[in-house]
Amino acid sequence: MVVARRSMQYAVLICLFLLSIAGVFIGPASVAANSQQEKTVLNKKEYKLVESSPKDGALLNASPKEVRLTFKEPLNIEYTTIFDNRNREYSTGRFTVNPNDPRQIILKPAKELAPGTYGVEWYGKASVPNGKAKEVKGQIYFAVQSFSPPPKSGGAGFLEQLSGETLPGWIAFFGMFVSFGGTLFVQYIARDRDVHRRWQYWQIPIYFLTATAVMILFFVRKSSLPEISINELAALHIGWVPLVQFLVFTLIFGITYTRWTLPFLGAMLALNTLVGHSNSSEYGGWLAMVMNTLHLFALAVWFGGLFALLVLAPKEGKWVWFKEKGAVFSRWALISMAVIVLTGIAMTVEYIPSWNDFIDSAWGISVLIKSGLVIAIILLGYMQMRYVKKGVEKGAIWFARRSKWELWLGTITLLVAAALINFIPLASGITNSPAQLTKEGVTAHVAVSPFVSGFNDVNIRFENAPPLTDVYVQFAGTSEYKPVNRAFDLGEGRYLVSGDQLRAPSTTYIHVEAITQDGRTIVFAFPPRGEAISDIQ
Repeated sequence: MVVARRSMQYAVLICLFLLSIAGVFIGPASVAANSQQEKTVLNKKEYKLVESSPKDGALLNASPKEVRLTFKEPLNIEYTTIFDNRNREYSTGRFTVNPNDPRQIILKPAKELAPGTYGVEWYGKASVPNGKAKEVKGQIYFAVQSFSPPPKSGGAGFLEQLSGETLPGWIAFFGMFVSFGGTLFVQYIARDRDVHRRWQYWQIPIYFLTATAVMILFFVRKSSLPEISINELAALHIGWVPLVQFLVFTLIFGITYTRWTLPFLGAMLALNTLVGHSNSSEYGGWLAMVMNTLHLFALAVWFGGLFALLVLAPKEGKWVWFKEKGAVFSRWALISMAVIVLTGIAMTVEYIPSWNDFIDSAWGISVLIKSGLVIAIILLGYMQMRYVKKGVEKGAIWFARRSKWELWLGTITLLVAAALINFIPLASGITNSPAQLTKEGVTAHVAVSPFVSGFNDVNIRFENAPPLTDVYVQFAGTSEYKPVNRAFDLGEGRYLVSGDQLRAPSTTYIHVEAITQDGRTIVFAFPPRGEAISDIQ
């Protein structure tokens, strides 16, 4: 029986090892490719979109029966969809390749499109001479009969941004933090077989709770994306990450504790950086991912260790336990708190360009609440260290009581942190940008409404302009994603670009390129930089 049990544990460990390799190495590799995808679109002209039907910036009289995208070279399109200005999807995500022209893909709306503004987004891979595929993506916009009104100024509110993911996300984070931090505490601070044995009884319900939460999270995301199949969702980060976590926590549930438990728990915790703001180049890319990973591990060391310190305290000799183990853990907690604060500040600065943008968003208010809770926890921790050093039973009892307060504050902090994943940093900033600019005798007036990250309208009006054939608009920020879109022609020198133009909270430059009937190109850059942006013939 012992041999059979060991064989079963080895088999489970091999499965866990393979799952962790797939999650930690394959996942980040796909994220790393994102940092190059827009360079491919802008610099590799052979991969660009050469024609679309409807045309980018077209105002249609009726809902289109289909959307056709024609590229200069065949692309391996992995995902494409039609969406409105509330990010609701109107396609199944399925498309066909034109058998007579492999460069063209055909996408059909799931139903007739009501009057309003719509976008078409695609994502795929293109072969390059060195044999390594490059990821490419892009988007066009069109309108049916009329334009959608812009979202209300100020962006979505607190309750509007909360979703069904908040509660299962909080439970999943709670379980992962307690699992990793508690196991670390048992392995490196407690170092006692009896403590190991007691911890195993806690691991079983924690693993079960975590596995259940991440699976619920997967199905909540599926319900919010009814247009795509389970297989298609499983191919995306928001799908395969909780699936891998579910499988690992289900398998590790059977072996409870080995020397490999901690690395597997750490790998599953690190996978969370692939879902959320930090994995996008719009929010810092790899630098933000590194900071987010450090932030998560520091939280786990502190919160999970505190949980284990309290629940594993022996019935007899508690004051000795808190005096010895509490003193050691306090040093770990102090270092963890320093990392939490520093990485939290760094990520906030990375995400938010100005104080006004910060305090006007639900994301910013939540960060302030979380910061206040962390400060209270740090003060409690400092007081605990002072009392436990006294080495008397009364001080140890006080330490245990305040630790419970700290644990409750930490639980609330995790709930706020889980909500932050669904919140959007409010606005991007255009520093010292004029509302109008004159070049070659032509004046361009530009206004953005609402001026927030997400869906918005860019209104352009020209004065003293010759007849124009096309107007293109690009938002160029600190990220590598710099889409170019053809503006809707409203007549009388007025143009409009509608869609998710402000992609990230960062200093943003608006480029407007007007092409005259005689072939001249007039570029307006806010602030002025004078760079041509359009490579569309």
